[in-house]
Amino acid sequence: MRNHSFLFWVVLGLLVDGVFVSVTDEVKPVSVMKGDSVILNAGVSELQSDDMLEWIFGEVIIAKIEEKHKISINVFRDRLELDSQNGSLTIKDITNEHEGLYKVDIRGRSETSKRFNVTVRGGAKKKIVMMGESISLHTSVIEIKGYDLVLWKFEDHVMAEINKGTDLFLLHDTSDEKFNGRLDLDRQTGDLIIRSIQTTDSGVYQLNMISSSHTIQRNITVTVSDPGPHTNNGPLIWGLSLGIGFLVAFALGVLCHCMIKKGFSRVSTSG
Repeated sequence: MRNHSFLFWVVLGLLVDGVFVSVTDEVKPVSVMKGDSVILNAGVSELQSDDMLEWIFGEVIIAKIEEKHKISINVFRDRLELDSQNGSLTIKDITNEHEGLYKVDIRGRSETSKRFNVTVRGGAKKKIVMMGESISLHTSVIEIKGYDLVLWKFEDHVMAEINKGTDLFLLHDTSDEKFNGRLDLDRQTGDLIIRSIQTTDSGVYQLNMISSSHTIQRNITVTVSDPGPHTNNGPLIWGLSLGIGFLVAFALGVLCHCMIKKGFSRVSTSG
């Protein structure tokens, strides 16, 4: 009976004037690479017309939504986007100055609060590879179990996808003549491998990693260099050049020898 009374007072404390208060002390870790775009989810599918939302970075209110979905962004204006429908915050082309603790507060018919700890790491977003080699495009995670969906795209076409909910690991390379069975997908890390890469594979590859709390978007530029016919024939051309050099030197030697011999012959005859 005492336990039921305790539960009653807890529920009553959360329900004040018809408002449900949902507050969590959990801090969601979000690790991104410099230059990524990250979307932090506010945790609601749709804001109500009378809801008020604030995104706080450290101790500073960086963006907010007031009544009737009026949006205002106070800092990082060239990098932030705020979704008026669900309150999600997008940080584009992230840098080290965006690293830190983010908090979202929603007040209205329901009150919620969520926190995210964003860390920014360095990493190469450009790769140069020789034609015919293999290349790995990395998700930079040890294991993708924290993500519900992983998508690899090239020129807005889906190349590969991993859906943890349905245990789906799918490569779109057999139906696409461009890659023609040259793709592999690491089931643990989500890394994409392209074998026997061609110059036509040069371009921007897009990675989307989606979880319940956040989404990471990354662009990786791949440049494939063509060594050309001269590289493969280099030893042959070098050998031919060396042979021609020896022939020219031999011919000059013979010519000089003949001229010297002819000179001695004239001297002997005049004597």
